[in-house]
Order: sequence, then C-alpha cells, then structure tokens
Amino acid sequence: MSERERPLQQNEAYSELYEIMRSDQSLFERFEAVLQLGVEYFGVDQGYITQIDQETNEWTAIVSTDSSDGLVPPGLELDLTTSYCRRTVQEEKIVSFADAIEAGWEDDPAFQTHQLSCYHGAPIVVDDEPFGTVCFSSRDPRAEAFSEAEKSFTYLIAQMVGYEIEQRNYERDLAEQEQTLEERREIYRAVIDASFDLLFRIDLDGEFTYHSPGVEEMLGYTADELNGHPFTVVLPDIETEEAAWGLFERVLAGETVEETYLPLETKSGEVIYADIRVTPIYGADVPQANQTPADIVAVQGMTRDATDRKRRDRLISVIHRVLRHNLRNDMGVIRGYAELLEETVDDDDVELAQRIHNTADRLIDLSETVQKLEENIDSPPQLEPIDVVPLVTRVVTQIDEAHSDASITIDASDTAVAQTAPRLETAIWELVDNAATHAGDTPTIEVEVCVTANDVVIRVIDDGPGLPDLERSVLLSGEETPLVHGKRLGIWLVYWIVTSLDGELDVLEDRPGAAIEIQLPAAS
Repeated sequence: MSERERPLQQNEAYSELYEIMRSDQSLFERFEAVLQLGVEYFGVDQGYITQIDQETNEWTAIVSTDSSDGLVPPGLELDLTTSYCRRTVQEEKIVSFADAIEAGWEDDPAFQTHQLSCYHGAPIVVDDEPFGTVCFSSRDPRAEAFSEAEKSFTYLIAQMVGYEIEQRNYERDLAEQEQTLEERREIYRAVIDASFDLLFRIDLDGEFTYHSPGVEEMLGYTADELNGHPFTVVLPDIETEEAAWGLFERVLAGETVEETYLPLETKSGEVIYADIRVTPIYGADVPQANQTPADIVAVQGMTRDATDRKRRDRLISVIHRVLRHNLRNDMGVIRGYAELLEETVDDDDVELAQRIHNTADRLIDLSETVQKLEENIDSPPQLEPIDVVPLVTRVVTQIDEAHSDASITIDASDTAVAQTAPRLETAIWELVDNAATHAGDTPTIEVEVCVTANDVVIRVIDDGPGLPDLERSVLLSGEETPLVHGKRLGIWLVYWIVTSLDGELDVLEDRPGAAIEIQLPAAS
C-alpha cells in the first residue's frame, strides 16, 4: 500500500507516469515503477503485467510489485481459466470491479481459486495482436468502484506498455536481422566458393573491374592482369566474341542470362569451356520497383569450369549416335527377315515370326523416341505465342489416318494462343498416339482445347483401361524408375517437353479411361 501522507491525485499520477516512462531505467524497471505508481494511485495490494497465450491457456506474470512469496510474484504461471484476465483479453476491454461478490463473480473459477475480491485490468496489444494485461488487485474489496478517470489511467498504462514492448521487439528483431544478414553473407560467400570457380564484375564499357581469387587457377591470370581489360581478352575467336557481346547487350537491357559451354582461352592459350550466369547490377539508390536499364551500373558474372562435362557429353553423344544407328539398322534387318519368315514358315510358327517382327518394331520406335528425347533436352526452348488449335488439329488428322480403328475427335475453341514452343507438337503426338495404340482395339479418343483466365488447357481423353500407376508417376513427377527398361519412353518425353515449356501435367481421375491434361501459360 502507499506510504504517502495523502492519496495520490490524478494530475500527480499522470505526471509521474510520464516521468517514469521517459527515464533511463531499463524496460522492466520502468514497468515495475509504473505498476507501483498504480498501486498507490488505486489503493490496492499489487500490480502486475501478464503475457497470455490464449491457444494454450497459459498466463504468466512477467512483472509484478509482489515479492517472491507474495500472492502474484514475478514469473508466476497460471491456467488462464482461473484468472480474471481471461475476460480482459477475450473481450478486449477493461474489466473492473471493487467487490467480486457484489459484482457476481463468487462462482467464477478465478474467485474460487485465488479469492481476489478487487480486480482492475486492461488489455495490452502488441503489433495489433493481444499480448496480455495490465492488472491491479487486492484480496479485500475496495471501498469505491473504479472511476472512469481511473479506468482511463489504466488504459493509458496498457498503451504505453504495449508500445514499449513493440519497440523492444523491433530492436531485438533488428539486431537478429543484422546477425542473420551477416550469417547469410558468409553463407553466400561459401556458396559462391563451392558452386562457382570464378566471380567477376564488368563495367558498362565491357572491361573487367573485379575477379575473385579463383581466376588464377581457372584462367592462369591474376586479377591485376585482367582488371581494366575488355572481357574479349579471354575469348578464343571472333565467333565467340560476337556471341559474348550479344549476351552482354542483353544484360545491359536488364536480363539475367545463362550460357552453357562458353569457350574461354586461358593465359597459356588452352581453350576451356565454362557455364556462365551474368546479371545486371543496379544503382543502390534506386528502389527495386523503379529500376530500369538506365540505372544499371555494372554487370556481375559467375562462372563454373565445365570442360570435363563438355568432354563427357561429347563422348556420350557419340556413343548414343552409334548405338541408335546400329540399333536402327540391325533391327531393320531383323524385321526384314521376320517378314520373310512370316511368309515361308508353317502356320504353327507364324506367331513366333510375328513376335520377332513386333519386337523389332518396338526397338526401332524406342530408338526414335530416344533421339527425340535427346533433341528436346539438349536444346532449351524459346517460348513464343503459338495458336495450339492448328497444331492439335494437324496431330489428330495424321494419327487418325495411321490408326483406322480409332475414333478421334477434337473439341476446341476457335483459337487458343499459348506462350510455348513448336516442340509442344511432339508431346501432343506422343499422348494421342499412345492412346490410339494402347486404349483397346477400337478406342474412342477426344482431344479438348480450351482457354482459361491464365492458361491454355489441352486434354487427351480415351475410353481404354486407364494409365498404369508407373506411367502416372512419370507424368506427375518425372519419376525415372519405371522407365529403366525403356517401356513407353514417350511418356517420359511428354513430361520433359511440357515441363520445359513452363507447363504442368495432370492425370484426371474423375472419368473412366485415361485423361491427361496439359496446362500452358496463355500468351499475354
């Protein structure tokens, strides 16, 4: 209770409140002083500030005027349901009574548990979210009800406490962000060192201004030997220089460009190959939303030595060509002999000759599909607006002629312009041909083309037995395991083509047979 000779007046209370909050004391020292001021002003036993978690019903006294052996000591933890504060935070307003029994709280769990007759609490809001309460209480009833002026005083305390906690959280978060930023800088440097052999910077005239230490190991030059020289000094021929200047101009126009297997010439004259990613650097004083090519001040590039991979890819390419050539030629011979056998052997052996013939056909088809897959993976597409309706119509017409037993129809809008590439036709062909081949003896196939707000949607629907689980996993996730034996490699080809075109694939389950949907971004 207060030791003052006379009760604290309202003006004095407000004046002392502002003095306390402007003092140089620590945050919790100021909070405790404010609570003590309230205890004296209201003539109650204790004051405390709580933090409340309504989801877990946890109530904690983070500051209190009580001693460690008092009724509400600092650090006290309670079940929120046994506290008057639950009403304060739930109703988001001051809850106040001078006598709990007269106010009708005698059956409340809070009164039954703690026997506090007087309570006066206001909600604390931090960052627009309920945080806790500022409370004043006594075991004995208060002689008079809390006035509107006293309620306003408590509300002001709650606002000040909430603001100070926001500031503390902001300063703490800012310090944590600074530490996190520094940690990310270190991670960035480590990632660059681990992921790239060389980091460089070029000014607007195309001259080197910076190199990371890896330049000497990769190219044989020191940074001082290259800085101030045009980037063409490390290019082996005129053709590469022209291509590099084209990339440089694209970066100065605001693009981030990537180039695979760019030839570079080392100081000793050796030609190596590098993967390069180059991006523009804008003036630091220009907000990101307002950046234009006119604000570019330099160009930064990251390089990785890809010489070994280039050699390996060349070897693999040669092996693939040899295998495809020999496989196709040898299977052609086997198919020819199988056709002769079908005409000359007894009826009992015709089926065996036909099996040889069919197996040869499948292997020839597999060879051709592998070639298509390699072509589509190796060449990144240039997306452009394309009306897919004529493309789909062309595919359906050709497959309908080749599969006379199949009934293929098109349900399409007049036009459907997608941001895509010509290779889409290969994916549509594979889906329609797969349906015509595997959906039964006389399959019915419908190809739908429609336009939504943001996408062009193509569906290939048949009345066959549906897609096997393994092929469904290929279309939905590109899972490799089902295709190690090479069966129906065309499904794998469809996945790679559509995903390379920024499209999405889905297998519709709400209808019989197989229903495969391609979603492509609509052209703006």
